[in-house]
Amino acid sequence: MSEINPQLGTQPGGQQGQQVQVNLRDEKAINVYSNISRVLMGPHVEEVILELGTINHDPSKTEGLLMDISARVYMSVQGAKKLALTLSQVVQRYEQQFGPVELDVRKRFKQPG
Repeated sequence: MSEINPQLGTQPGGQQGQQVQVNLRDEKAINVYSNISRVLMGPHVEEVILELGTINHDPSKTEGLLMDISARVYMSVQGAKKLALTLSQVVQRYEQQFGPVELDVRKRFKQPG
């Protein structure tokens, strides 16, 4: 699989360089499901940590929740910004097609009775 990104290859002085073809290899990719994420500033100045996981009820606490982290991604601030913009565009397209995404669980599901 390959992807062409015209943003790559900018030359000094602001001139746009030739397009760069990026070949994607996903043989080593691990597929995980996530219904929760956490974003942290990394230990280094230009580092962001993205944790993905699932949230479940904590059996040791009646009102507690437990986040099981299944993936932790360290990325540059620039990479995080690109990811944020791309995610925003995907959600906007989804909402245009299917309607608003409700974040409040109590509003998503009708309470019985």
